[in-house]
Amino acid sequence: MATVLALLASARRNGYTASLLNEAVNASRQVKGVSLDVHNLHDYQFGPCTSCFACIRSDEHLCVLKDDMGADGELWQAVTCAHGLILADPVHGWGPSAMAHLFLERLYPALFSGIFSGLPFGSISCASNQGMQHLARSEICKWAFCKGFRYQGGLAVHVVHLDESMREAAALGRRVAEAAREDERDGRHPYTDQERFLAYADSHWVAYEPYIANLTRGTGSWEESILYQGLQAGVFTRPDARELAEQALEVLRQSLAARDEDKGEESYKLLVRASAFWTRATWKQFLEEEVIGASQPDAYRPVNGQGRGESQGAEGS
Repeated sequence: MATVLALLASARRNGYTASLLNEAVNASRQVKGVSLDVHNLHDYQFGPCTSCFACIRSDEHLCVLKDDMGADGELWQAVTCAHGLILADPVHGWGPSAMAHLFLERLYPALFSGIFSGLPFGSISCASNQGMQHLARSEICKWAFCKGFRYQGGLAVHVVHLDESMREAAALGRRVAEAAREDERDGRHPYTDQERFLAYADSHWVAYEPYIANLTRGTGSWEESILYQGLQAGVFTRPDARELAEQALEVLRQSLAARDEDKGEESYKLLVRASAFWTRATWKQFLEEEVIGASQPDAYRPVNGQGRGESQGAEGS
């Protein structure tokens, strides 16, 4: 039977956010072949990632911290057993709560094994004062993209529209449950990076422009990019890293040219290639020996013979 893991990130167990999650859970239970596993994140003990990188160096790519999100932790085990995930979160400080961020941050080891790539995911962001629920939803969608989840949608709710939002929460619960049933029945279909970039092009957080802004320092110009300026400054002292950075720059130039010609899908595909080269270049130059002490895991942003990033890991670097 498929399992949908429903997580509440609010300490208010009977508040607005909880009521929306309950509606999603009740709707999920109506889908045949699906069971629900419901938890409040505040019932668990876990802290932030400590950047020890043990999860990268080990073949199993598991967290060594002895808490509920470590390899043997109850909450981590619940996520690994899930076929679908719903996260309900109150809006705090015009964005997601610290608890939601903490939980998603601790899924970091899975980037290097790819086990959550393609996991069906939906979110609820609920505000009751000034709002900014759309901003909070966008941020959670960004994190879902980074983790490689298969996005089923996210709700941006203000309690002014609570009754209408209850119906939307039920619809989201059904979508996640149906996707979870397929995940259990047919097996998980991990995203390649290219599939993920294109799938999220119609989501609440679109990766292309932020990633271009990241590489070009907000200018949109390859001449102003950190790739070009790093190469010009001689930062890449390792020959293998320099070669990869040069490849990344060339493909970035192609992506920007395709964007300027309104070739949207082609520009996305080229950016995936550029980002895969760039990830590997920076890993080799800055991380491999002195920081992490391990080569880049195969599942994380690999580059094949054609230079195409076909990753089961998800988080850009």
